[in-house]
Amino acid sequence: MKISLVIVTFNGMKWIEGCIDSILESTILPEIIVVDNCSTDNTKDFLKSNYSQKIKLIESKENLGFGRANNLGISLALELNSDFIFLLNQDTVIEKDTVEKLLEVSSRNLNFGIISPIHSDGNGDLLDMSFLYYINRQGKDLISDSILNKEMKEIYEVEMINAAAWFMPKKTFEIVGGFDPMFFLYGEDDNFCQRVLYHNLKIGITPKTIIKHDSDNNYTVNFSKGSKKYYNKFLNRIRIQYGNVNSEDHTRISKIRRYFFKEAIVSLLKLNFSEYQINKTKYKLIDRKSIKLSVLKNRETGKKYLA
Repeated sequence: MKISLVIVTFNGMKWIEGCIDSILESTILPEIIVVDNCSTDNTKDFLKSNYSQKIKLIESKENLGFGRANNLGISLALELNSDFIFLLNQDTVIEKDTVEKLLEVSSRNLNFGIISPIHSDGNGDLLDMSFLYYINRQGKDLISDSILNKEMKEIYEVEMINAAAWFMPKKTFEIVGGFDPMFFLYGEDDNFCQRVLYHNLKIGITPKTIIKHDSDNNYTVNFSKGSKKYYNKFLNRIRIQYGNVNSEDHTRISKIRRYFFKEAIVSLLKLNFSEYQINKTKYKLIDRKSIKLSVLKNRETGKKYLA
């Protein structure tokens, strides 16, 4: 079985040595593909100086965002005829048997399109906050079995898990495709999980192995109204909900646009110019055509978005 591991780096000097060194200690050594997303720190030069014989490095001339950069690595992995592809964040550290355990679980559960290990925080003392958020919402059996000292299952089915460590058979990409380039950063994993479920594959968490994830979880921060990050978060939420292939919400996108247009007019009549600007910007940001086309394309089977 051939396994490729894909890491996207962007200004990752804080983590990348620990991440790659942990992979190199694996009981099963995967092909390591690193996609550098036009880092402005020393990440790229560090990789060339220290790991040139141990990794395949793809250098992007621009910051493509998380999903599109991963698509480059996934495309190369498929070109190399990999049977499994492990997507790993730059700010993670894996255990020696993480790859081995994930391969074992995935090989026994071929109806799962994504399998994730448990995510601890960077110190390994607590669960990662993003991971905890998802299992609190949908991993009740995992939590109950752990707390009540019940026998743990090999895999627990969920509808979504963040993409810090996704282990996938190649058929996932052959059926679902790559990450939708509609998303730049955040939201692409929600969208991908929606598509995995639409194409009748499952998503699971295995307690057989743990990774450390030194995430700052900054997406949970409430950004100041009217800031660029505020609008990015708003647009991602719109795209996640109305770009969901499992629903017909995309048919209501015009109604949502009209709502913000109406709110902008009301704000203007009340002489609330700041709210007027915010609602007008939201109205302009919502591109109903691109969201509808995304839904239709993502319902198709095939290696879309991949080379």
